[in-house]
Amino acid sequence: MKSKNKIIVSQKKEVFLYDTKLLRKEWSIEIKHKIGGIARFDDLVLISSYNWWGKVFSKFINFSSGEVVLDIEENILSLLIYDDKLYFINKDKEIGCYSIVKKTKIYKVASTGLWSWDSTPPKIALIDKNIYAFSKRKAFKINMSNGAQSETQLPKGLDNKSISAMVDEFQININTFSSSSSGDSAFIAGDMGGGDAGGGDAGGGDGGG
Repeated sequence: MKSKNKIIVSQKKEVFLYDTKLLRKEWSIEIKHKIGGIARFDDLVLISSYNWWGKVFSKFINFSSGEVVLDIEENILSLLIYDDKLYFINKDKEIGCYSIVKKTKIYKVASTGLWSWDSTPPKIALIDKNIYAFSKRKAFKINMSNGAQSETQLPKGLDNKSISAMVDEFQININTFSSSSSGDSAFIAGDMGGGDAGGGDAGGGDGGG
């Protein structure tokens, strides 16, 4: 999804859509807590924020309108958006799923044997209409309905032990969103358009992880 002359800007506790041609804000929202990072996934923008006690919040807003689509208390390390659902791995080592349309949690379950010895966060990816969670240690196919995990191998030609980054066919960088709760916030997200699913420490479009 391309959005010519439009960028998302974060300044202090404000996030807004800025028209670089008309030199004006299209919409603006105030974020209650300190902003730790922003990333765009097709027509959604993820704003990660945190309070003084280190609790992390993830707010998803519509890129064009600024409308809040989903507001959850999750420290997301890796995510993908597919078929109007948000699939993610959080800092508590859980795999979860929310319905973006109904704004409800579908499931959240503990991961098993997924995390690497070097503490590198695992990635979640959509490959050939299947969801995989993988790290340098192991790879699992995820049941989309209930989060059940079955150990497997990634499709031929993909080695979970050596994958460091992915970029899908829409040039979305997969699994690189940082939800750090330190440092000052000054982030800009421009055109990073996507297809059916977007990625960010984020999953990607069909066939691109």
